[in-house]
Amino acid sequence: MCAAISTDNGVCICKPGFMKNQTDKCIPISISQPGTSLVSTSSERPTVAGSTSTIRSVLANSTVTTTTISSHPNATDQSSSLNQSRTVSMSTNSSLSSISTTTSSSNTSSTPSPVSISSMATKKDVTSGTKIKVTTSQNATDSIVTTTKAVPILPPLKVSAGTNKRLQLPKNEIILTAYVMDEPLEGKEFHYKWSMITFPKGAEKQGSMTGPDSKTFILKDLVAGLYTLKLEVTGNNRAGEAYVNVTVIPPKRINKPPVAIIKPTSLQIKLPTSAILDGSDSTDDMKVVKYKWEEVSGPINDRPIESNASMLKLNHLEPGKYQFKLTVTDSDGATNSTLANVTAIKETDYRPTANAGSDVVINLPENSVTLYGNASTDDKGIVSYEWTKSSDDHLVADMMGVRSPVLKISNLEVGNYKFTLKVTDTGGQNATADVHVFVKPEVNQPPVAVTAGEITVVLPVASLVLDGQNSTDDKNIETYSWKQTSGPQLTLSNSDRNIATATGDIKVAVYMFKLTVYDIQKQSSSANLKITVTQKENKAPMADAGGDKVIQLPKLIVLLDGSRSHDDQKIVRYQWTRDPSSLAAGEIANNSNSEAVLQLINLIAGRYIFTLHVFDSDGLSSSDSASIIVKPDPSEIDKMVLELDTDIEHFTVKSLKNIESQLGLLLHMTSEEDAYVLSEKVYKDFNSGHLKIEFYAVSVTKETKVVKKGIDVLRWLKPKLSSQTNIFEYSIVDLNTFVCQNNCSGHGKCDQYTKQCFCEAFWMQNYILTKFFHGENNCDWSILYVVIVCFLIVVGLAGFVWLTCCIWKRRLWRWRTRKRPKYSLLSQNDNVKENFKMLTKTRLKAKTGTPASDSDLSSEDTLFVNHKSHNGQIWPKNGINQHIRPNMLT
Repeated sequence: MCAAISTDNGVCICKPGFMKNQTDKCIPISISQPGTSLVSTSSERPTVAGSTSTIRSVLANSTVTTTTISSHPNATDQSSSLNQSRTVSMSTNSSLSSISTTTSSSNTSSTPSPVSISSMATKKDVTSGTKIKVTTSQNATDSIVTTTKAVPILPPLKVSAGTNKRLQLPKNEIILTAYVMDEPLEGKEFHYKWSMITFPKGAEKQGSMTGPDSKTFILKDLVAGLYTLKLEVTGNNRAGEAYVNVTVIPPKRINKPPVAIIKPTSLQIKLPTSAILDGSDSTDDMKVVKYKWEEVSGPINDRPIESNASMLKLNHLEPGKYQFKLTVTDSDGATNSTLANVTAIKETDYRPTANAGSDVVINLPENSVTLYGNASTDDKGIVSYEWTKSSDDHLVADMMGVRSPVLKISNLEVGNYKFTLKVTDTGGQNATADVHVFVKPEVNQPPVAVTAGEITVVLPVASLVLDGQNSTDDKNIETYSWKQTSGPQLTLSNSDRNIATATGDIKVAVYMFKLTVYDIQKQSSSANLKITVTQKENKAPMADAGGDKVIQLPKLIVLLDGSRSHDDQKIVRYQWTRDPSSLAAGEIANNSNSEAVLQLINLIAGRYIFTLHVFDSDGLSSSDSASIIVKPDPSEIDKMVLELDTDIEHFTVKSLKNIESQLGLLLHMTSEEDAYVLSEKVYKDFNSGHLKIEFYAVSVTKETKVVKKGIDVLRWLKPKLSSQTNIFEYSIVDLNTFVCQNNCSGHGKCDQYTKQCFCEAFWMQNYILTKFFHGENNCDWSILYVVIVCFLIVVGLAGFVWLTCCIWKRRLWRWRTRKRPKYSLLSQNDNVKENFKMLTKTRLKAKTGTPASDSDLSSEDTLFVNHKSHNGQIWPKNGINQHIRPNMLT
């Protein structure tokens, strides 16, 4: 702030008793010091009659000279009777000296007599005898004579500390030398002072310096960072300074070459199995940036194999010995190589073995036969079948399926046929086999009657069953005939069928029955059936469910054996039932709940209770219970599930073996252990249609075999398979553990099938982590916090929009309501001034009720009020316009 009146254009005008200094601030005149530039702040017109002026000349680094100016006007204003004084001030800077005047007067109605100063001198011109001419409007001339000579300003010393320095550790010492461009005075020397401005952290404990007051300055034991030093030199009554930077950079890193590692280093494979050489375990102190695989040696007819990936996939190899070289390069260009030996063994392809089946003999009218060649074998597989008929027999027949394993022949004639089967394997090797079909004329053989022979029946019974259904004939049995030959007479039912029934008063006795069978040519055969009826006290059977069992998963099928149940006669029916307290899981296979041995599949961990009911022929029964305690599979947590993008209809055993082999190679975590994959189950996922393989990873050392932990296998394999998804014959969709091991952030449960988290109430998934950073399912977010954060964001956005609208509306209102000023500037024309009424600040303050300050009571300030009315009011309301331009009063 300045002790002044502020005008509308931002220019400060000092109040009476104040003057401006070199920084354009108003200070009291009484405290002005030598070297301070004083500038006139009055805008009043000076009166020159009988005036005496004083000039204060101020020069930087010089003495102050005061000169009195006498003014002799040629004309005198009659209305002016008061004395006036005028002050002329001269200010200097590095290039110019200016002179201004200040005149004070108590006369308010004097005639303008402007004073002009015609001299603008530079500092070097202000010397002894300099005159400054001041002329008023009445042609009065004032002369100014300076009497003191100005002292020249001495330049500083030209000093240099040299160029900025840069050095690299382990070099930690530097020598700095000061240079002065000027020569010292005779008999004098320059004085040097080195000081540290900035230095890196830790330098104060380790560094040291030598010669801080000499021309040569030594810094020792420097640390990495920036040092800024200041050099001060004094002498010749002058001083100078310079700065220099010393940058210490860390020592150059010593690069260690990478180490190339191939797993396994020696490999033997049986063709056509593919293999993998893994070089991703190669190490470096920074990073391996490049892999290069080269085939050093191999069979003559092999094509060269090269790759720039971390893993080398070996497909379509020729039999022989290979040597592959892996070269790895780090970020500094250093390389390292290693070798791996691969032996490809061609499996012996044996010739196939054709099997057309045994010779066939048929009798007319049967004239068709089926020959089977699917018993033919080969070590690799048979790819084609071909049936031909020998032309030597001159017989005809119709053949269907001559290029399939099964040949159907019809319309055969009497004679001997010879058929040849030719099979071809995958290697193009073939083999043949012959089969003969003998077609005989029609020959009738007598039938053979067959009965049970002798049976014993215990009373009470309602009927006797006569069974002759095992009777045979070369053509067909046309007629059955049952007759009772001895024993109490009974009534026969269905005596003309293969099974007849004898009813009546059945007593303890021996009954004899005769069965006679006839073929279509009326040839016959007979057989007897002896039935002994006895009376014996019947006892209930004894059920035995087999006892309790404890099993441990995995178990494909569990058996409960009730065959040890017994009866004095015979157990005719078994019935297994599940106890209400038993687990409902698990299935009964092959309808075995009505058999002696109960077959259970798809059991889960828990307790099952089954009850066996046995019944004898008289309906007597007994029961026994057995429990099955199923313990969970201890290695189920380590079971892995690999999902492939294929269907089970095209997935062969060969593909499974290849995948097992490749996974086993990827599981080589250390050189001291071997690993292989044990597949447990291959099935189709009916939701996605993909193929899934359940397997265990087994680690083999010299002494033990241990199933690897599933979570470790997942962490080891997933990054490798993610980087190269096409490493297998089929695309990899997913690899995960069979049992979900995600704790869902402690706020939910993991679904064992989908591996998705089901969060508890008031918790939800962190979608940012799962969608954008491929994190696992979780329950990280609290719904309450999410709602609060969303609410705060909405409130913040609404507040920002509201604030923006208010600011914009305020600006629009200002632009539309800007009006012309409600006051007029004073003019130099006296006729215009008559339209205004001059009031002093004292009267105006008294009228408006505002207390007047000491400066307001000064009679030198005159205020003007515009009395033009606006809607019945005097405008402006404040009634005072204090912003008066200086040029209005001159």
